[in-house]
Amino acid sequence: MNYRRLALGVGIIALGFSLIAIVYPGLVAFSLDRILVSVIGALALIQALRVIQTRRHGELDEAETPDPELPIATPSPGEELESVLKQFLGTRRISYHRIRIREGLQSAAVAVLTQYGAYSEAEAEVAVAAGTWTDDVYAAAFLGDKNTPTPTLRARLRDVVRRESSVQRGVRHTIDEIASMAGVTSRTAERTVRSPRRRNTRQANSSTDDSPTQFSTAIDESNEFDDKTEDIVARESHSTGHWRGVSVVALVGIGVGILVEQPAVLLAGVVGIGFAAYARSSALPPGSVSIERTLSADQPEPGDDVEVTVTVTNESDRFLPDLRLIDGVPEALAVTNGSPRFGTALRSGESATFTYTITARRGAHTFGPTALVARDLTTAIEQERFLPAETTLICIPPLRTLAEPVPLREQATQYVGRVETPIGGDGIEFYATREYRPGDTMSRIDWNRRARTGELTTVEFREERAATVVIVIDARETAYVSPEPHIPHAVDRSVDAARQLFTTLSDSGDQVGITALSSEPCWLAPDSGVDHRLEARELLATHPALTSVPTESRSAMVRWRKQLRKRLSPGTQVIFLTPLCDEYSGRFARRLDEYGYPVTIISPDPTADRTTSHRLSRVARTLQISALRSRDLPVIDWPGDETVDVALARYNERWSQ
Repeated sequence: MNYRRLALGVGIIALGFSLIAIVYPGLVAFSLDRILVSVIGALALIQALRVIQTRRHGELDEAETPDPELPIATPSPGEELESVLKQFLGTRRISYHRIRIREGLQSAAVAVLTQYGAYSEAEAEVAVAAGTWTDDVYAAAFLGDKNTPTPTLRARLRDVVRRESSVQRGVRHTIDEIASMAGVTSRTAERTVRSPRRRNTRQANSSTDDSPTQFSTAIDESNEFDDKTEDIVARESHSTGHWRGVSVVALVGIGVGILVEQPAVLLAGVVGIGFAAYARSSALPPGSVSIERTLSADQPEPGDDVEVTVTVTNESDRFLPDLRLIDGVPEALAVTNGSPRFGTALRSGESATFTYTITARRGAHTFGPTALVARDLTTAIEQERFLPAETTLICIPPLRTLAEPVPLREQATQYVGRVETPIGGDGIEFYATREYRPGDTMSRIDWNRRARTGELTTVEFREERAATVVIVIDARETAYVSPEPHIPHAVDRSVDAARQLFTTLSDSGDQVGITALSSEPCWLAPDSGVDHRLEARELLATHPALTSVPTESRSAMVRWRKQLRKRLSPGTQVIFLTPLCDEYSGRFARRLDEYGYPVTIISPDPTADRTTSHRLSRVARTLQISALRSRDLPVIDWPGDETVDVALARYNERWSQ
């Protein structure tokens, strides 16, 4: 039973009798005492005050719509100082936040002094404790012991008026000094970065935005749709609060009318009752709206503009005065023209159309359901729904070759190819001469030497063999990082580089495979041929492990590495594409190399320098690259403003000298 409606009905009946009694006193057989009537009027005014207070402290309950115009923003390494310090602290457990910061920065300073300065680890620890490792008095005092020199009194007085605590100041100066010693300088001056308009809900804890909207929550809960022809009610009809307190008109009219005995004033309260009743009417009948979505191209090339056309139809038998739609643009795509938002009013059977343009990006992108907010004419009642219309855009980039050779290491297979080996045999590059053996072909005899000395010798050339290569793409959630929120992240750059590496190596006669460091199984065994190339092209474009939007996953590095070792044949070379922004990626590369699989690392640089925490993350990555190179692992650092061809050309030129 709906007690609110019952109470409303009883109230309307009682008001009707009251009006009749006031207008036609003789028509009603009973009479009310004057005091009782006055009490009723006073109670009506008190209730009016209570409603006014409720209105003052109440909030509007309106739908919070998603922001589909921009793709999900990816963070930069070092968004949180705590996560960067873990790379220096290792497994040490320190409870207090300030001590943890100090200990982490001390470890970072020691690591930088050991790597780039003329210090042993013990000497670096002593220098940090004594404050002699830097000329910056703030940095020295922050990391040093109680005997370390402190800033002058004048400097401390000047710092009092600044909006920065002593800890913040010490951290900033210390990180700047560490970065300077590591050769990590600021790329740009401080600049304002546009805030992301669409968020990845997995980053909610580290973001300054509010919690996910009601729409995003509802769509997660309604992830599977059994019937694609019916809309899904995300939120039943509810009051928006726009007309909260309209009953004050009725209560004041009734209270004042009773107290002053004026029928006209009492009748004015009827207007408020009418508004209060209308504000509880239904906004949208069930199954009343449908949509249809079409694309100008289903399989465009990367970078192509695709026009999306959405048609909404009123299938009910009544007028719908206020419909607001937000189309479910795929999270990885950006709207470049027009708007996926649309507002309209529709008569029964009427349709309306809106269009917008998106830019194609590699992958299979499925549109989400269209979010619908329907309101009545007074905007008092609102309902939220999702209107499914299954639409998928598939973008498979073509295979492209690199302008530069891929720097593979010496191990190779028995097949003829392009990898030079330290073994003499068939080839085109001179390797050595040896004594003639019966059975050597006449074309291999050194006839010039025969003519000079009379000796028979055989020429050997450097053998060139084909390599078996597996391209490993770091597609863990932590690899979805970029210098700025809405530029290609490290995984997208790695996939693009893998496409070019695969094509170049295949054209050279090598057998190439592809896999991803991800919780999603992804494996293409090394092979060659046309069918293999087509399979690789589709895998790099559409495999779930390589999606452009990060997926929440659990780290299973050791188990995954064991599975990969079982699949790799002896001597297989590994090209590891990773941003190197945590200790696990470097450890993975070292372990594979130790197991006898020569590893070459190509690392897209995703670091930023907007904050001190970002700069410390750049220091951690620089130290990791230096540590890997000290173990004779080739690391090709690939800056974000360069193509992979430029990075390879710089590496090849440096190592050819």
